[in-house]
Amino acid sequence: MVVMLQANDWPKVRAALANPKWDFRTVEGVARETGLDAGSVERLIEQHRSEVRQTWSRERRVIYTLRSRAKKLREILADVQMFVSKSF
Repeated sequence: MVVMLQANDWPKVRAALANPKWDFRTVEGVARETGLDAGSVERLIEQHRSEVRQTWSRERRVIYTLRSRAKKLREILADVQMFVSKSF
């Protein structure tokens, strides 16, 4: 069953990604906060890829934040580590 996205769903997801309590969010965390299902959150993130960036958690899970938020050292190091591990 495909859930139809509503016009106000992206603002909910954007607000969850901007939540100052979290630097990054999993799809599941955003889904819990917004009341949307995980599949809808994933589709919205994909549709608004230009506003979102992703990195990897320590557990190797994809996590997201808004591009407008400043990169922190931890994110830069995670990106370098992932690049290096894929290069060899």
